[in-house]
Amino acid sequence: MCHYDPSFRNHHKLCMSIMKRFGYGNRVMETRILREVEEMVNKVREKEGRPFDVVQLTASCMANVVMGLSFGRRFDHSDPTFQQFLSDAHDFLENFSAAVMIFPVMRFIPSFRKMLVKYMRANEGLLSFISNNIAMCAQVWNYSLL
Repeated sequence: MCHYDPSFRNHHKLCMSIMKRFGYGNRVMETRILREVEEMVNKVREKEGRPFDVVQLTASCMANVVMGLSFGRRFDHSDPTFQQFLSDAHDFLENFSAAVMIFPVMRFIPSFRKMLVKYMRANEGLLSFISNNIAMCAQVWNYSLL
């Protein structure tokens, strides 16, 4: 039989409160996903049968669900900073190489060096976007406390 000491109970209470803020136990997540699905359907209807890149639209909608969770707001699909974020995320994932992480000496090989430069540039862009949005959220939070 397990003994649930006060330390365990406090940790459990903290974890549950954090999970509830992210939507655990209610339909917040479902609502956010449905909102993005509606947005996606509207964007598809706007195309009126013309060909378009569905991968970009899907990535944008999925990222907006995560952004809504992380920053409390969604981004417009045509927002240039959001589009740059998606591009940086794609470059980051595309240029990640476990080989360079396992064998650091490979970074001196020209092809890996170019890949590493792209990877680092994408990483800087992602970190910049995230830190700017965290700062914006902090300003809103500080303003609401006044």
